[in-house]
Amino acid sequence: MTRERRGVFGEAVAQYEAARPGYPNELIDDVLNYAEPVDRALEVGAGTGKGTVAFAERGVRLTCLEPDTRMAAALVRQTSKFPLVSIIETPFETWEPSEGFDLLLAAQSWHWVNEDRKWDLAYAALKEGGTMALFWNVYALTDVPTQAALLDIDRQFHVDTVGNTPSERPYEDFEGEIELADGWPAFDLVDDPRFTKFVSRRYHREQSFSTSLYLDFLSSLSAYRMIDEDQRRSLLRDVARVLESRGGTVSVGIATDLFMCRTR
Repeated sequence: MTRERRGVFGEAVAQYEAARPGYPNELIDDVLNYAEPVDRALEVGAGTGKGTVAFAERGVRLTCLEPDTRMAAALVRQTSKFPLVSIIETPFETWEPSEGFDLLLAAQSWHWVNEDRKWDLAYAALKEGGTMALFWNVYALTDVPTQAALLDIDRQFHVDTVGNTPSERPYEDFEGEIELADGWPAFDLVDDPRFTKFVSRRYHREQSFSTSLYLDFLSSLSAYRMIDEDQRRSLLRDVARVLESRGGTVSVGIATDLFMCRTR
């Protein structure tokens, strides 16, 4: 049976929750300031709630869609203290909104929505003048020799490295701001009359991972989940050997990209 890449995250809920970074407070502020006023927000592909909790803590009323039963169960646990959060276990593609939302959020999930329908679905879910805010983290190891060593391991195990692993791209590539005219998803919408007032921003930070936490982090990425389980164990063992020989920690540069627009 062929596994869908977008469906593998439920296999690694514990690793995802333990090791995936959240999102900068500044980003949450920027989204809410841009979208103001926000009464009701829709989150697409909420996962374990890495983005959900940040907005719920600001008092936002959220309807969260999550198609994976295992991820949805973790989301319920993470948001149990927020009465304004409701969770629906469903894909965005098969859900029909009963009324328009002020804000549509997608944290690390929009690229998994059906390519032919995503913009139509977003427009249908939003009120006139509503805001769409899409954001995601991209990762790169900050130490060049360590990055080279781990990229060799990725290649040995035939990991799909194109844009998907911290070993694949120099962190310098993520410096500076996004070029809005050249970047996704703006180029999908530049000729779409339904959307306007495009804004893109990038936020930079670094995070130190212990060896064990970094192995959890890799285990939560789809590129590593798509390889055979025995091969993944061997890969993680080799990664651990490299990191332990370099002090047992690794620094990861994180660039968080944000795209916002409004419906006309």
